[in-house]
Amino acid sequence: MQSAAILEKEVSDLRAENKKKKRKRTRSTRQISREQGLSVSEALGLIQAEEPVIEAPIPRQAGPASAPLQPPY
Repeated sequence: MQSAAILEKEVSDLRAENKKKKRKRTRSTRQISREQGLSVSEALGLIQAEEPVIEAPIPRQAGPASAPLQPPY
């Protein structure tokens, strides 16, 4: 019984891998034409361009615990 479960798991893993490989084979290999795309140097320039550093806001210190707000009745 245990070996059947192991075999079932292996079969499902193999099927998933096969499905992934099929999708990869059928994926489009069409390339972007030069007029629409970037040159290698342009792409490298964009990758290496320095992005501004955005710092996270400093969290406020928690004050005394207050009762949660309740809607008026």
